[in-house]
Amino acid sequence: MSETIQRLRRLGAMGPSELAYRFREKGRSELERIGVGADDPITADWKSGAPRFYTGNPERLREFFQNRFPEWIDRAVAEAEGLCRHEVELLSHGPVAIGRQIDWHRDPFNGRIWERRFWADYCPEHDSSGRDVKVIHELNRHQHLPRLAKIYVLTGNERYAAEAVSQLESWIHQNPPGLGINWHSSLEIGIRAISWLWTIFLILPSRSLDEAAAGRIGKSLLAQLEHVYRYTSVYSSPNTHLIGEATALFIAGLVFRDQKRPAAWLERGAALLAEEADKQVLDDGVYGELSSYYHCYALDFYLRAMVLAERNRYHLPERVRRKVCDMLGFLMHLTRPDGAIPLLGDDDGGRALALQQRNYRSFRDALCLGAVLYLREDFKYQAGAFSEEALWLLGEDAWEVYRLLGSEPPAHTQAFFPSAGYVIQRSGWGPLDSHLVFDCGGLGMLSGGHAHADALSVTLFSGGRELLVDPGTCVYNGAPEWREYFRSTRAHNTVTIDNLDQAEPAGTFRWKTKFCSRVARDAQYVEAEHDGYAQIGMTHRRRLLQIPPDYWIVVDDFRGSGEHTFDFYYHLAPDLAVSSLQQDEAELVVSAEPPGLLLGLYASWPLKTEILCGWVSCGYGDKKPGSTVRATLTGPAPAAAMTLLAPPATGAVLRRLPVEEGNAIAWSYSHRGFEDLAVLSTGDSEIRVADFRMQGEFFWLRLESGALKRAITIRAGSLNHNGRNVLEDALCAPSAGS
Repeated sequence: MSETIQRLRRLGAMGPSELAYRFREKGRSELERIGVGADDPITADWKSGAPRFYTGNPERLREFFQNRFPEWIDRAVAEAEGLCRHEVELLSHGPVAIGRQIDWHRDPFNGRIWERRFWADYCPEHDSSGRDVKVIHELNRHQHLPRLAKIYVLTGNERYAAEAVSQLESWIHQNPPGLGINWHSSLEIGIRAISWLWTIFLILPSRSLDEAAAGRIGKSLLAQLEHVYRYTSVYSSPNTHLIGEATALFIAGLVFRDQKRPAAWLERGAALLAEEADKQVLDDGVYGELSSYYHCYALDFYLRAMVLAERNRYHLPERVRRKVCDMLGFLMHLTRPDGAIPLLGDDDGGRALALQQRNYRSFRDALCLGAVLYLREDFKYQAGAFSEEALWLLGEDAWEVYRLLGSEPPAHTQAFFPSAGYVIQRSGWGPLDSHLVFDCGGLGMLSGGHAHADALSVTLFSGGRELLVDPGTCVYNGAPEWREYFRSTRAHNTVTIDNLDQAEPAGTFRWKTKFCSRVARDAQYVEAEHDGYAQIGMTHRRRLLQIPPDYWIVVDDFRGSGEHTFDFYYHLAPDLAVSSLQQDEAELVVSAEPPGLLLGLYASWPLKTEILCGWVSCGYGDKKPGSTVRATLTGPAPAAAMTLLAPPATGAVLRRLPVEEGNAIAWSYSHRGFEDLAVLSTGDSEIRVADFRMQGEFFWLRLESGALKRAITIRAGSLNHNGRNVLEDALCAPSAGS
């Protein structure tokens, strides 16, 4: 479909309010193009705004750092020296030289220069030259400048302040209002404005920032903020773009609220933050685009706004404060024992503010902030050490609050977020414990642009390392084949049917089709299904049973009719390799080294197994090869399979069990002195396995020295052991949707 037809269809789908808003916005931008309609320039009163900003007393901060965290100063000085040489870390590429004379329109990786146009004339998603606008945007967020400014505060060295002023002045010279790619995105302008505010308020005492330079910087800054105010992404990108823009307006409006225009920014920003907390954050505290990285983005923006509001005794609605607490709660459970998060959905690669950390691969600093703001001992437990970001945002008093606060692991090892469709299970809260995420959700709100076609996928972390990984994102623009792969179903730890994705993509941030998911949970048992294959008459259901503390059982069944191909994908972390593979018709046992994972898959029909080269992106712009296990089941529906996922146990033995009567899949797992039996029925008749007779969908049995110690059944009619009915001792789990 041509771009013109797509635009016409989107136009036809707009309501009266959106049409009116877009026509006003278009008219305003066309007047700007010919130099008509600009307001009188606004001036920044830096000195009156300083007491309202985050930063405390520079002398006290410097003394605190020197006494408590001198290693933070050493780290910052080393980075500042590189920044003075114009070496900047961007996304996942490491330090890159941006040139002695910085060209703020030049992509430092490929040397391509973004031509100067009127800001409304760009369409980066459809750039035919293969450029990725994300790179130039990341450079022009100027998040390296606050890091230069903070080391000026900590050392008093004028060279760092002078370098920051020089880069700001060069950017202003190259980017007159409304001209160039750096005026195209209101979100990027908003993030840059936050960086500038931090930079100027930190170097305000410097002699390098004379009155003339401060005036020029202030004029450009306030023009950028006015642009954000005029062109907020109310309809174009009503997601984290809108939250970020609202945060920039709120911060600047609060700091300069004595003036007419900033007062209007404050009002707009505060209203949008409250509205979007209701619209974009689900009632279980998960950000609605169903991306773990963008959850952190949204949370970060809200934390910035909330901290500054409390500093200035500005009252955001209480429901915003509650939503932020719920978002921190989800982050607490999502954070693995190593402090990182699995990259579910898209990964932007940046941050709302990067005073020390550059991305959200680990967002423990948010939990540190949350511990201080909400006095939560469980947040502190997951945050670990006190973070530098908390010190800059809250001041040195936050250190004392954090130090005196107790630290207790969260009360529960399982968490269910029904609106988002996430189930998170762990064996404990220690550094070597296991952590599993079961993604039972759909494509999220709006167009699902930052979600992936990953329904019923799992990620697994255990023994201090990643085992089964979510692939991440790699790239948005410039490489459509990689964009398509990383958000495809086959790139996730789930199942494709007939080599189809669960949803069909329609551009970089859209889906042509969507699917619905349903999930139910009881104790350590979860059952979910999705209708992404309804067009071929198939439904995929996946059931997950945790056997604390050691392992998980994954049960897949496929309802429908006809002959189909079912591909089971399990993606290993890049540092894991398949060390042994045993296959015998419908049985597959895989071990991964270094000792990390035992995977056994048993199916209703013969399997064909391959070890493929898969891809994992640990950050935007990065991709690494890794081993992917693909087990293919070809046969008539209905069909089923049962998988064991276990961190390796010394002497553990996994083997298929013969089914003496009935139709079923059965295996035995001997470990830690126990023998566990798992039986999945593939018919309606009674089943006989070993010394058991049973009728029902699923049975898990634990034996010690031949004696039955525990049983879990799902929709069971009967269970007999050596002639004794033991069903009344079993734990029965509910059906999905009950």
